[in-house]
Amino acid sequence: MTDFIDFHVHPPVAELVDGPIAPYLEGLRGRSGVESDILTVDEIADRYRERSGRAVILGWDAETVTRQRPFSSEDVAAMVAAHPDVFIGFGSIDPARGARAVAGVHAAARLGLPGLAFHPIGQGFDPSSRQAFSVFEAAEEHGLICLLHTGYSRLGAGMSGGTGLRLTYGNPIAVDAIAAAFPDLKIVIAHLGRLWRDEAVAVAAHKPNVWLNLVGATSEGCVAELDVLAGLDFDRCLFGSDWCFASLDDALDGWSGEGIDPALRRRVLLENAERLLKSSAIARR
Repeated sequence: MTDFIDFHVHPPVAELVDGPIAPYLEGLRGRSGVESDILTVDEIADRYRERSGRAVILGWDAETVTRQRPFSSEDVAAMVAAHPDVFIGFGSIDPARGARAVAGVHAAARLGLPGLAFHPIGQGFDPSSRQAFSVFEAAEEHGLICLLHTGYSRLGAGMSGGTGLRLTYGNPIAVDAIAAAFPDLKIVIAHLGRLWRDEAVAVAAHKPNVWLNLVGATSEGCVAELDVLAGLDFDRCLFGSDWCFASLDDALDGWSGEGIDPALRRRVLLENAERLLKSSAIARR
């Protein structure tokens, strides 16, 4: 029996830790909650099985910025194939690659992945640009879910010039333009737009194809604050831990308090994610 779906997982496998994350490890290791010890795919699967959970594994292709081998859609698909009862895979596309990026969307769909993960700050692109729109158009064509990291990023924090990364690319207001242009595209705003929380909530309230990934948010905080902001719909809120950059158990504990309605907790931790994933074209095949 599955108790939760973690909709935001960066697995500490070598392909990620020694790949796109490698240039930022020095800065990340000095910040609490970051786990950079490399684990095997089996060990990661066991961690979620022990907690009766499933994990949405997010790919990360930032080769244009980092010159590092990406944690690719193919890598993600291999993890899913090894433990399909635990892992759900979101591939990754580097929009800076132009036509090759669009081809990458088609490839991710062929791999059977239900979604794609984007990190506009880490990948160095404007989500509302024409270049990015060609990628989102292809994703909509295939019925893929698109998750975008938003808000503040610890990548490059405290390092010279932030290693050139621009926080402005993390403003979730860009999702408004994407959602308007592609109304059939399911979009997930990750991290609740931290720095721009109100903007993220407003976009989700205005655009019914936008969902909120409550990474770092506790049940008490959500119930006390978010349900009065712009008519937030808790039926489009998704649990996420941001592991391995944050603690999975701390994230779960944040939703274990007695002050939240059990039905609401189950919706956020499990049922909303199940419904969203079933809406993908891949799931309907």
